[in-house]
Amino acid sequence: MKYRVLAALAAFLAIGLAIGLAIGCNADPGADNGMGIDEPAPLPAPTMKAPKYPPGPYAVTRGATIPNFSFSGFIGGKTSPTISLEAFYNPHAGDPSYQPADPSQDDRLFPAGSPYGAGTSKPTALLVDIASVWCGPCNEEAKNTLNGLYAKYKPCGGEFLFQLAEGAAPGVPVTEQTLKAWVSLYKVTYPATWDPQKQLFPLYSADSFPDSAIIDTKTMKIVDVISGVPDTTFWTTYESLLDASCLAAGE
Repeated sequence: MKYRVLAALAAFLAIGLAIGLAIGCNADPGADNGMGIDEPAPLPAPTMKAPKYPPGPYAVTRGATIPNFSFSGFIGGKTSPTISLEAFYNPHAGDPSYQPADPSQDDRLFPAGSPYGAGTSKPTALLVDIASVWCGPCNEEAKNTLNGLYAKYKPCGGEFLFQLAEGAAPGVPVTEQTLKAWVSLYKVTYPATWDPQKQLFPLYSADSFPDSAIIDTKTMKIVDVISGVPDTTFWTTYESLLDASCLAAGE
């Protein structure tokens, strides 16, 4: 009896082995490569990790590293719940020794899914422009100056970050609808934000607009701050952080 059981078991295993050899190792024979041999699943595409934001100490003054503030607003005229400064951080800008293994790992480029354009170059200089609805020069600047300068500087490494600080009168808070109306009126395509917490308040004083700051995105340090409409010296400083050959070609 013992030998009969062993013989039956051996026969069962032999049949199973024959079936396995016939269909290969695939759980689903129809999913093989036509030869009954598994093809390994493709490796997941590499995903780029955002570079770690520069360490503190932080401050909102000339020469300091600006904190990684986050705002709500509009990018390209579309609502964006999160507009963070870390998105513009570009530590390897202009670094000839930086050799990423793959374009998807290049932290000089915006990553997949970025509202700023996946695979496009991050800026080398960030202009922070702060205005109010009641400010005449602010409206004039938005209407006649900023769009033209943005078109000039954007291809050469420039980016603008606009913030509306006050509404129709001094002290009147800005709402999303206030900012939306401004973006629509002046056809703003650069990132535009509003900030009920007034995180950028140290950059401007009460009843004094516009105010502007330049941030070097390689370090996220505040290079310059100006109260009033930016002058030629301010824009020269901004241009010093951009691609000089690109600027010259556009002249």
